[in-house]
Parts: sequence; structure tokens; C-alpha cells
Amino acid sequence: MNRDHTIEFAGLPVVAFPLDPDAPLPVAAEDGRSVAWRLECDVRWGAQFGHTLPELFDLFLRRVDAARVESVVFGVWSTEMDSGGHPVQVLVAAADRLPSLRRVFIADVGSQDIEISWIANPPVTPLLESFPQLEELWVRGGPEDRDVPILSPIKHESLRTLVLQAGNLPSETIRSIGQCSFPELEHLEIYFGDPYYGGTGSAEDIRSLLTGQELSKLRYLGLKNAVVQDAIATVLADAPIVKQLHTLDLSLGTLSDDGAAALLAGQSLGHLRKLDLHHHYLSQEMGDRLRHALPGVEIDLSERIADSDRYVAVAE
Repeated sequence: MNRDHTIEFAGLPVVAFPLDPDAPLPVAAEDGRSVAWRLECDVRWGAQFGHTLPELFDLFLRRVDAARVESVVFGVWSTEMDSGGHPVQVLVAAADRLPSLRRVFIADVGSQDIEISWIANPPVTPLLESFPQLEELWVRGGPEDRDVPILSPIKHESLRTLVLQAGNLPSETIRSIGQCSFPELEHLEIYFGDPYYGGTGSAEDIRSLLTGQELSKLRYLGLKNAVVQDAIATVLADAPIVKQLHTLDLSLGTLSDDGAAALLAGQSLGHLRKLDLHHHYLSQEMGDRLRHALPGVEIDLSERIADSDRYVAVAE
């Protein structure tokens, strides 16, 4: 993943909440401007303000106008990112105090903080249940229990963007996403990952999702960062959901000529605005075929990899 932390989230500047309870709040927040608050614990040994996440979040709720908070970005919350409280838990506990919350990013961390495969998240379903007006949810990292999906089947009437970034999403989580109903969802990204780290998702796991029956407004679909990228491309070739998309994102994985040929042999993709295939294993000849077949589509073929050993971009 990118080593840099997010500086803008959902169009809002990301502003760090001060750990020092006596420090002034950032000027942007004091001026009443909308910001995305970043909460991050100082997990260094002997840190002066070594709050746990529950302690830090309690301080946050006491110092800001909680009723006006729209967006929250969580960075590091513990040394191992698997203890010390979790963003889902603190948010659910404070749901009645955050009536305006619409956007959440869990684990905006880079490899300089912790490897993505080490981030252990409990199910985020309670978060969606507690915030029926939530519109955007980003979750980085895999499940704390691979047999328990990060997201259980749920109907949520407001969610518009869902991004699950991981190097180790198991089949159980990916299948469960396909059983959800998100009538307002416009943007969906799923990072499959590498089986070595627990990314066991397969093309069969997305069959239900690809009908599009519960995703009528979806326009951006990212099924990416997959060792099985060719198989995913093959099932997408005739998937009903493709007709409603403006962007199909199959980037960051191991897509080869076989997967690209399957796309070209399937339904027309000429209606797409963008086909994102960056970080791929296509030959130059196949890249030329794609551009010739889809002259009106923006095709991202950057980061071509010639190595015979294929790997996904985000794993460990």
C-alpha cells in the first residue's frame, strides 16, 4: 500500500486530532469548516500521551462538537493493530452522539506502520447497523477470524462507497458481500489478496455479486489484487452487472493474456469509460488488441510486469 497517509477523504481535508488534551484544536476545525478527523494513538514505548483508542475517542467526543462530525479516519490504534480497542467498537458505542457521521476509514496506515496482512478487524456489520445513514466505508486489513466474514449479509439503504483493502480476504467474506443488499451503492472495491496470507477468494465467490440484483446503482466495480485475476476476468465476460458500469477495475493482480482474451471474447465493453488493468502481465500484443477493440475506452495498462513469477501488488 501507499506509505503516505490520506490527506483528503471524501473531498474533505484530513485533520489530526491532537493527543495532548491541552493543545488547541486545528484552525480548520475551530473555524467551523467541515473536516475529516484523523484519530491515531501514539503506541511508542513511554509515549507522553499514550492513550488507548477508547480513551482517545472519549477525549475526542468531549472536545469537538460530536453532533457535527461527518467523517472520521482511524490510523494506528495499537502496536499490533489487533488489541487496545477497535474503531468499530468505539463508533458503535458512541452512535447516539454522532448523528451526522457519514464517512469512515478504518486503518489508514502504511507499511511503515504495520504490514496490511497483520491488521485484524472484527466484523464491521455492527457499524452499518448502528449508522443507517453512513454513505462511505473504507476498511484496510483482513478479518480477525477468517471464518467470520468482515461483513455479514445486510441491507443498508444509504451506503454509496465500500472499499475493502486487504492482502488476505478469505472466501467467506467475499461470498458474504455478494449476499448484501446495497440499493444506493455506486462504488465497490474488493482486494482479494494472496492465498499465502489468507486471501482464498475465488471467481466462484463473486457469482452472486455479478448478477447485480442488489446493486442496481453500482457504476464502479473493482475486483482486484487477485492471484485468480484471469478467472475473475473470465466470469466477468458475460456477467449481467457489467452492462451498468462506467468503470471496471481489474488492477493490481496477475491478469495475463488469458484473462484479457476472455474479456474480449465476452460481452461488449465499449460502453465503459475506463478499464483499469494497471499492474498486469499482458503482452504488448494483447495490450494493442485491447486498445484497438475498445477505442473509446480509457484503458490503464501501466505497470506492465514481464516477470514469470506472478504476484499481486498488495499481499503482506
